Amino acid sequence: MIDLWYRLRDYILLSALLIVSLVFMTNANRPLMRGVRSQALQIAGTVEHRMAWAAEALRALNENRALRDDNLRLTSELARLRVVDLENEDMRQALNWKNNSDLETVAARIVAREPFGTTNFFTLDVGSADGVEINMAVVSHLGILGRVIDVSRNYSTVLPYLHSQFHVPAMIDTLRVIGMISGEGNEPDVLQLKEIVVSADVQVGQRVITHEASGIFPPNMPIGTILESDRQAGSNYWQIKVTPAVPLSTTHSAFVILNRLDSAGIALETVLDN
Repeated sequence: MIDLWYRLRDYILLSALLIVSLVFMTNANRPLMRGVRSQALQIAGTVEHRMAWAAEALRALNENRALRDDNLRLTSELARLRVVDLENEDMRQALNWKNNSDLETVAARIVAREPFGTTNFFTLDVGSADGVEINMAVVSHLGILGRVIDVSRNYSTVLPYLHSQFHVPAMIDTLRVIGMISGEGNEPDVLQLKEIVVSADVQVGQRVITHEASGIFPPNMPIGTILESDRQAGSNYWQIKVTPAVPLSTTHSAFVILNRLDSAGIALETVLDN
């Protein structure tokens, strides 16, 4: 009997469903069936409405995610364009400086830096083939950067102004008092202005420029501005810190000044370096 049921159950269920279908078809227009259909439609409509809301919420979530991704992409692109614009403006100013300068220069890019903080030598993509020689001044349109200490045919190494062995005669522009600029050595992006007597009216914000006594840098090149000054008891000189005019860490281009150097001035500055 059980085996018979298993063999016939599919046919029995199919027959039952056909009978139910025929009953529904026969009584389709009767009030009871219309009520059943109405209730079924109400239930189906409610379910579809809820499902449609869920689908709209999911679609809105996907759209928000896509808009957020587009916003991030556009923000990144805008930041990149701003950087490019700043670089272009910097290059325009550098070109304008070169065109209006009487100095003979060769343009260069900083292609490498040594990661040693205040002893951060850097490398330029110009060398002896471009007329570069040891002890030539390296500047930007904003001020001094350093001096060449080694040269190959296509590259040159520069001792930056932040190096503790860097020295150059300098003066406070408004006071015309003369001192010596050197790298701080222990503090990044800070220079020392030495040999300024305490009788000088030193003020924060005063501009410091190169002096004509330098045999490497031309006179009146910007070096920086006075950050702070301190008078030590018993000393005849100010202790002065200077903020460089050119931020070395963010500078990517430079000019090497090719004009003939003054051997006497070079001797002074290189002796101090050693």
